[in-house]
Amino acid sequence: MQSKVQELRDRVDEVDRELIRALNERARIVQEIMAIKSEAGTSIYDPKREEEILQRVVEMNPGPIYDSSMRDIYELILHRIRDLEIQRGEF
Repeated sequence: MQSKVQELRDRVDEVDRELIRALNERARIVQEIMAIKSEAGTSIYDPKREEEILQRVVEMNPGPIYDSSMRDIYELILHRIRDLEIQRGEF
């Protein structure tokens, strides 16, 4: 039993590494988008786009995480990435 638990914990650790890598990649891409929008003088925050993202995430969610929980998780991700730009004075 203990070896199976450790094996599963190792898999969880690997998924965590992948999530961290993917979230940071997502943040870098969003920073590029925001830089382009800033240079063009267009609005950086687009609530319509955020709602599209949240709806798409729910549509793609196969579970077992509840749709409402997945939406909450992504709302937090969107807000925290946006915080990066606020701290830089870009928002």
